[in-house]
Amino acid sequence: MSIKSRITIAYARTKLSSRKVAEGVENPLHDWVELKVRNTFKQDPEFRKALGRSSLDEIDRKVFEEYQLYRFRKQLAYVMQNSYYYQKKYGEAGVVPEAIRTMDDLNKVPLTEPDDLAEEPFLFLCQSQSKIARTFSTSGTSGKNKRLFYTRDDLLNIIDSIAAALRSAGLLSNETLHIMFPAVVAWDPSLMLEGACKVAGLKSVVCSEVDVDEQMRVMKENQARVIIGLTSFIYRITILAREKYDLRSLGVKAIICSSEPLSEAVRREMEGAWGCKCLSQYGMTEMGLATTIECQEQAGLHINEADFMVEVIDPDTGKRLPPGKEGELVWTSLSFQGSPLLRYRSYDISHYIEPPCKCGHSTVGKIGKPKGRRDSATKIGLGKHIFPVLFDEAIMNVRGVLNYQLVLDKPSFRDRLHFTVEFNGDIEQGKVNVLEAILALEEIKSGLDNDLLDPIEVEMKEVSNDFTPKMKPIVDKRRRYDS
Repeated sequence: MSIKSRITIAYARTKLSSRKVAEGVENPLHDWVELKVRNTFKQDPEFRKALGRSSLDEIDRKVFEEYQLYRFRKQLAYVMQNSYYYQKKYGEAGVVPEAIRTMDDLNKVPLTEPDDLAEEPFLFLCQSQSKIARTFSTSGTSGKNKRLFYTRDDLLNIIDSIAAALRSAGLLSNETLHIMFPAVVAWDPSLMLEGACKVAGLKSVVCSEVDVDEQMRVMKENQARVIIGLTSFIYRITILAREKYDLRSLGVKAIICSSEPLSEAVRREMEGAWGCKCLSQYGMTEMGLATTIECQEQAGLHINEADFMVEVIDPDTGKRLPPGKEGELVWTSLSFQGSPLLRYRSYDISHYIEPPCKCGHSTVGKIGKPKGRRDSATKIGLGKHIFPVLFDEAIMNVRGVLNYQLVLDKPSFRDRLHFTVEFNGDIEQGKVNVLEAILALEEIKSGLDNDLLDPIEVEMKEVSNDFTPKMKPIVDKRRRYDS
């Protein structure tokens, strides 16, 4: 590494709040979030005035919500001054930052649609191109490309969030993070994670190989203690490796499953194989990826609420819903400078969980594990709504299943469901077990009982040497008359 690079990294580390949280504390993420609130209070007289305090002792939930509202007002003023999109949108709606004093006041601020970002990304840009350090493009699960712009400070915020999340999963500075994403995605998250670890002073190693022996060799040589990667990729390696290796003997402390949903069936299989907690992580490229992570309680995902505000809305009316009510997640970036997004619709279905948590978090809220995108739901039989997670819990619970895909069509008045299942083991017995798991679902039983479903078709495939991330679990080929 050159002297210039070392100086740059050393300077960047001074900007990371996560390095100021003592190693070994019970709740690193909680302490990191509170530290960011205290730093804002110390450095920003406007925040002290908004709180009406000259000193800050305990940070309770009321103080934290005031912090979020203050940051929201600041960000609202910033985008109205610098983003053509928000100048026009909020100007027409008569929105003024001073009017946002309570959480209910957020209903006055129009929602931001992903399609708008996809069509005109430069209208969201709040800085000159010379100040943009990185540009990301993502299609997510919607299939529409969106471009995001990040300044150097934005990237440091992302690195800080990643480091805090890894610390909360139990990674210590003298331990190695094993990064496991397949090298077949449009942009490689491994590179970003590896770079983030380098800046944050954490050890990491990348292995993108589908080959099980190579994955095990890299883990053993580097004494990996925490694994992070694509959910389906880690699961695949787990199923294939446990026949040849004693995975528990590797001493892995935690597995972080990212970029795809983690079903409870998959979680049970992986925890049984590795002998450690398997934690779900949820994020969006639009929000810099590192937004939420499960704690050891596994009862919801803690949000980085120092940098993001999360709301749950009724997807039909757009109105905010109270904690515990299921609806659509809406995100606001409270600190980004490049192309910050306010009240951005995710179309992901979940609910908000107020603190405290049994893990000790007293100020940071959680979201329930997202069950899927609103537009990923479809209907079968008697109009039963189905999400991919429904079949994840059933099919992935069959030992030996690596992956599956459901193709829906309607050759007559009945819906036809054809499942293609990649399986490791006795194919014939596996087919029997998969079919039994599908037929046990109430949504399937009611459709068959009322003669609205054709007999379920299950096609078994042997293990492939290829791996396709984010394979669409449900493909609906039926003609739509309600579009």
